[in-house]
Amino acid sequence: MGGSVHRFLVASAALVVVVAGLKAAASLLVPFILALFLALLLAPLLHGMVKRGVPKAVAFVLVMGTVFALFVSLTGLVSAHLADLFAHADAWQKAMHENLSSWMDYIQSKGIEVDKALIFSTFQPEKLFHFTLSFLKGTSALLSNSLLIFFLILFMLVESFGIKKKVRFIEAHSGVRGLSEGIGRFLERIHRYFSLKALTSLATGLWITAVLYVLDVPYPLLWGIGGFMLNFIPVIGSIVAAIPPVLLTLATQGLGEALWVGGWFVVINLVIGNLLEPRLMGRGLELSELVVFVSLVFWGWVFGKVGMLLAVPLTMMVKFALETADATNWIAVLMSDRVKEEPKR
Repeated sequence: MGGSVHRFLVASAALVVVVAGLKAAASLLVPFILALFLALLLAPLLHGMVKRGVPKAVAFVLVMGTVFALFVSLTGLVSAHLADLFAHADAWQKAMHENLSSWMDYIQSKGIEVDKALIFSTFQPEKLFHFTLSFLKGTSALLSNSLLIFFLILFMLVESFGIKKKVRFIEAHSGVRGLSEGIGRFLERIHRYFSLKALTSLATGLWITAVLYVLDVPYPLLWGIGGFMLNFIPVIGSIVAAIPPVLLTLATQGLGEALWVGGWFVVINLVIGNLLEPRLMGRGLELSELVVFVSLVFWGWVFGKVGMLLAVPLTMMVKFALETADATNWIAVLMSDRVKEEPKR
């Protein structure tokens, strides 16, 4: 009994040290983790081109040239839009407050009592606006590491051609059976998740851009890119994506138009998140909904906004690591969305 308690305390202390180290090294690890998952997404494309007879050098140039063009164009576009947004932030915040106030005056003129102070103190639109700006600033800071992320992806893709041999060597000389097979299954799940999530996120971003362009909301392409990225965040991503354009519409047009924009975001989330994604992705994540939500909070606390974007694949990595040892496999079972029944003897 005493030995079990001692091992539990030692393991708990080690876990605390590891988490503290991850959080302290977040600025160094975040670009690496983001590059790792982007490389996992691009590796099947690169290897598929090579298998179809495309010379390896040509395949590298095509894949990395596309990635570089996307990085440069997105960084320039987002930076320009954010600079203009921050330049008008004070004026739009004031206009947002005035539009809300005038709407409440209109309600009062119809004989309905409205407590302005209570509404402003409850909903605090100014704080929502500041939250939006801080989130966007964090995104722009992430883009500043795009060159480092690009080169990390490049070297990871180079390394991907020899990683299978290394894993087989480790498996053969360490006595760990099924390691290469387990890693293969894990990488297949990760690639499936990223591929399908990228597809649904692209549909979300294009739909948002089209709607906001028609409704004459400023920076529709910026909010479309934001919708694409935030769709990777489970549970709250679609809500956060709606806040900036709704507030901006409130500032530049009025409450009625802002409600229209918010309604469209609800429709997009229902169609993409509740209808399309479940049909495409099924139950391939093998993570319970509670674990997904807790992982969102945990990885967001450790790595910030990128941790929230990558909460699901990071948790899948942890679950895979736990499955490899008999002593920790029970934790992986608790994290699963279902329990595999043992065959009857």
